[in-house]
Amino acid sequence: MKSDKKNILSVIALLVAAFLFCNTAEAENPYRVLILPFTIHSEKDLSFLQKGIEDMLSTRLAVEGKVITIDKTETGQALKKLTGPIDKQAAFMLGDQFSADYVAFGSLTVFGDSISTDARFIDVHNKKQAVVFNEFGKSQGDVIYHISLFAGRINEKVFSRKTDSYRPPEPQTAVPDVHRHPDKLLHGETSIRPDVPDSPAPEAATTFTAWKSRKFKTVIKSIAIGDVNGDNKNEIVFISKNEININKHADKLFERVALIKHKGFNNFLGVDVADVNRNGKAEIFITNHPKNYSRLKSFVLEWNGSDFKKISDNNNWYYRTVNIPGRGIVLIGQERGIDELFRGKVYEMIWNNGRYEPGDQMILPSGMNVYGFACGDALNTGQEMIVALSKSEKIKILDHGGNDEWSSSEDYGGSTVYLEFPSEDNKKETERYYLPQRIHVADLDRDGKNEIIVVKNKNEAGLFPRLRYFESGYIESLSWNVIGMNLKWKTQKISGYISDYVIGDLNNDGNDEVIFSVVAKKSSITGSKKSYIVSWNVNEQ
Repeated sequence: MKSDKKNILSVIALLVAAFLFCNTAEAENPYRVLILPFTIHSEKDLSFLQKGIEDMLSTRLAVEGKVITIDKTETGQALKKLTGPIDKQAAFMLGDQFSADYVAFGSLTVFGDSISTDARFIDVHNKKQAVVFNEFGKSQGDVIYHISLFAGRINEKVFSRKTDSYRPPEPQTAVPDVHRHPDKLLHGETSIRPDVPDSPAPEAATTFTAWKSRKFKTVIKSIAIGDVNGDNKNEIVFISKNEININKHADKLFERVALIKHKGFNNFLGVDVADVNRNGKAEIFITNHPKNYSRLKSFVLEWNGSDFKKISDNNNWYYRTVNIPGRGIVLIGQERGIDELFRGKVYEMIWNNGRYEPGDQMILPSGMNVYGFACGDALNTGQEMIVALSKSEKIKILDHGGNDEWSSSEDYGGSTVYLEFPSEDNKKETERYYLPQRIHVADLDRDGKNEIIVVKNKNEAGLFPRLRYFESGYIESLSWNVIGMNLKWKTQKISGYISDYVIGDLNNDGNDEVIFSVVAKKSSITGSKKSYIVSWNVNEQ
């Protein structure tokens, strides 16, 4: 009997030891993953994507003690000796050579602005494909979404880890839909409680009223507001790459006034609205940089009683409007150079002898261009300041001499609209300059104190410095509290990104609102993008 007990205890001890050994062995021998450089098929040099893809996959697959990715320095020499393409046969060979359990490899095919991603994750020991991935996108920025999705599928299917980062969230709306026919009607006005969880002194009494438009099957790049047809009511103007869409808000309907299409080689950068020639109808200023042109071909539209016609064309000017205290909306401009994106100073643009000409020079700190700044009493001290987004997308409050009064520690803004220029390191390559978002100084809650109104889009493309992929965004209102800027309120988080925003009276009730355009998350099925417009009204306390 004692002998049987001893035998049973011995078996249990052996099983426990075997279990502990297996667990220890598993902990000591995590899965090894070899990530090979993706092959890129493109007319342009996009080799910078290779490093970003490798880093992104490595970050999303590696788990301490369970999954490690083989350091690129180990594989560098072997890859240099590889003469043929990186296909399945080469991947299995390299996997064996570096004692990898799995190998990730793939290719990107770029044609125009579209991109196709094909990737494989193979099981080296069983000589089979564990994950096969194919996705198509409408822009180069979609590669970030594709790689995130690829990594997510690997984690779930191979390593049994649930991940949420790669899942495309359902498009969110700024307010609930309350009508049966959203393509024809606004989605109604809804009261919203404040969203200020990070504020040390939230304005708890503040409430908001918001509505959203129907969705448009386009990517809205920029918006503007003004009375463009002389009916004493404001219209909203928004642009895509080569289309101008003019709409009006009337009796809860968002009605189209005009749709103006231009040829495909055009590339609209921005739209602004102002009555510069003082005839009672605000002109529409389109900053245009056509593809393969070294100069701008901007133009101006005006309503002639029956249609919107060009009254100025082929202008080598960047246009922007700013609100100058005591004067209102002013049109400013800056020229583009042959070898430089911005040439000369920023000027107030005037109407003279039937044309738009530079007037007085704007007194701005050195290094600033026509984009990304506002003027106003941001500190509520009675002194006009300049509020701008720096090159690193920090908010800076400056006096007109350029002295820095305050700088933010966080990044703001975030735009997908860019200009390309030759790289200093390699003239065959190009770098990108992303145009800063607008920034506003205004008293939206009408309490007698100004706030800074600014966009904050969340960029998910940290490992891809040339690309931008925004997953969400919102607008913040910041107010001065002697020590620094304090969060007063912010809109709810929007899925997608906020491409532009203006301050104006869209519903013509006498009160200004924040009006912003949202490029919604694209459908994972159709790949198409949609945009809509939101008006966010701060109710008086």
